[in-house]
Amino acid sequence: MGEQLPRASEEWQRHWPMVCAAMVGMSFYTVVTYSFGTFIQPLEKAFHWSRAEISVGLTIFAVIATIGGPFVGALLDRVGTRKLAIFGTIASGAAFAGFSLANGALTQWYILWVVFGLAALFIKSTIWSAGVSSVFSTSRGLALAAVLSGSAVGQTLAPIFADRLIGAYGWQAAYRWLGCGWAGFALVLLILFFRDARALGQRAVAVPGAATVLLPGLTFAEGMRDSRIIRILVANVLMSMVGSGVSVHLVPLISETGLARSSAVEVAASAGIAGLVGKFLTGWLLDRYQSGFIPFFSFGIAALGHFLLLNLFHTVTALTAGAMILGYSAGAGLQCSTYLVSRYGGLKAFGALFGTISSAMMLGTALGPVIAGKVHDVTGSYDALLMTAMPVMLLSALLFIRLGRYPVFTSAPPGELPAAA
Repeated sequence: MGEQLPRASEEWQRHWPMVCAAMVGMSFYTVVTYSFGTFIQPLEKAFHWSRAEISVGLTIFAVIATIGGPFVGALLDRVGTRKLAIFGTIASGAAFAGFSLANGALTQWYILWVVFGLAALFIKSTIWSAGVSSVFSTSRGLALAAVLSGSAVGQTLAPIFADRLIGAYGWQAAYRWLGCGWAGFALVLLILFFRDARALGQRAVAVPGAATVLLPGLTFAEGMRDSRIIRILVANVLMSMVGSGVSVHLVPLISETGLARSSAVEVAASAGIAGLVGKFLTGWLLDRYQSGFIPFFSFGIAALGHFLLLNLFHTVTALTAGAMILGYSAGAGLQCSTYLVSRYGGLKAFGALFGTISSAMMLGTALGPVIAGKVHDVTGSYDALLMTAMPVMLLSALLFIRLGRYPVFTSAPPGELPAAA
């Protein structure tokens, strides 16, 4: 007979400060991506680098995340998320500020990215998702939506803050302010509030007074043989490849339609606002309905966003709508994927499973910005990139059709493996 789970209101009453801390931590992880487009033109002007050469930095970051993600995921399954999150925030904040040391040598630029990539392994979405999933069950979808909305906060604020700081103090100072200020704020919240089930001395989604048990779910090997997990993985690789290429170059892409740089930044920032809507709406829906249409729509609607960014209508409204649709899709897509892995794979090896999926996504992220930069360098526009992105996103959406009902995993006492009922 299964244990009674706490009500959603009880979960939020106990753990809302942790959710807020994790959201801010997640937002800093995305600053490097969403502020990148704002730094492209100042770096181009300062050092006469091509956009493809500049974008290699993000590729280095993504390759490190791809290789290191599964190891960090396995580590958090053993030691918990609190220590990793605090260490990672300190190290990645310092490393981000270190970009201000760039002196025009591409080798040095790439070394700075290696340092940041290693530090950022410990603030990946896997850390925040695993920590919050360990203390939420009834309202897990909405809790994950709140945490992952940190990426939308970064998408909204990072380009605006970076643009204002660059304009007022220069790009070097902008890197220092973003690295020390944003990460410093996150660090304070994490020290005070970020405590997962392990740090609280309880099992995941514990019922007060219940005995300590193993986390329920599939082992890593079982999960990586599960066709549903594999389909989620492939869909996210496709999404990340085209999504990163467009999002990283979104400011210069919009600028080339004739808009002033400040207006292009505002249009790009609107994607973050839509991302918040995508995460919370999708989280609310996932807690209430099990339907393949939710992830299908979340991924597939991005095709419309890419179409609008082709600027065939020659209006700011269409460009803004395109950016917002892409923001919604990115927010809803990550929300769906994180939630579905926690349901189809359980929590026993969630860190390793989602860490592997995150690493696969980073493989796509490693290629996307460089491909986008190369497309622009060769053709003089981003049209070919946008035309390719539309069918790719539709294909990724189709992979979520007929995933089937969620398995029900039973908890087991220490020494016994949990099983799917």
